[in-house]
Amino acid sequence: MKITSGFISLILKLVGGILLISSLINYVFFLISPQWQDPNWQINVTNGAIEQGITPLIAIAFLLVAWWIGDNNNSEKPNKPVRMIVFIIASILGLVYLLLVPLHFGNINRVSSDLFVQIDQRIAQQEAQIQGFVSELEAISKNPEQLKQEIEQRNQIIQAGGNLGGQQLNPQQLQSITTQRDQLQQILNLSDKPEELKAKFQEVRNQLESELQKAVEQEKRKAQGLALQQSLKTSISSLMLAIAFIAIGWLGLQKMLKG
Repeated sequence: MKITSGFISLILKLVGGILLISSLINYVFFLISPQWQDPNWQINVTNGAIEQGITPLIAIAFLLVAWWIGDNNNSEKPNKPVRMIVFIIASILGLVYLLLVPLHFGNINRVSSDLFVQIDQRIAQQEAQIQGFVSELEAISKNPEQLKQEIEQRNQIIQAGGNLGGQQLNPQQLQSITTQRDQLQQILNLSDKPEELKAKFQEVRNQLESELQKAVEQEKRKAQGLALQQSLKTSISSLMLAIAFIAIGWLGLQKMLKG
């Protein structure tokens, strides 16, 4: 079988048309059950649309090549309405992808702000827990017998290799219990020295608050880094798609209007 330019043009049109129609259908599916007030939903739709964006771009490229082959060989009469529709679709897609850039930045900022609010709320809760823990230590310090019981309970767990009621603690939990045991022992040793004991309580509070602050700063930096990475990656991809679609659409429409 001899492969002719007309045959190649037909195949490119068929493949390009199918890809373009299927991609447009996928865009419609993205908007099923819309949740316009939910920034996470908008982010997911934006990411999905950008991942899909290369398909209609390739489809239009196939159609352009097919039309070019047909025009150069005068093997078919140009179907101007179809070409006009394709260029209009390209222009619309270009505009949509261009608008997605600021929309995505805004949604990422909203999600990041909500995340930081949640982190701050968690900090407040953990700070209250620290205060409660220190207050509990102060109360226990007034009862040496209870202090000894608390120390002995932790010693038993440590000696059992982290086995607590048949459940094996992980190394971090075991280390935490060891630290608590040491702190309680220091409090017991200072139980008859009020000033040094007060200073010890303040030291424990400062240490816990410092560790909490470091963990929070690390979590916030990680969240900011991920947000920036997501914003730049998605926005640049969307901008590139917008430039490609707008160039094809506007140049195509301009040529058709002149022709």
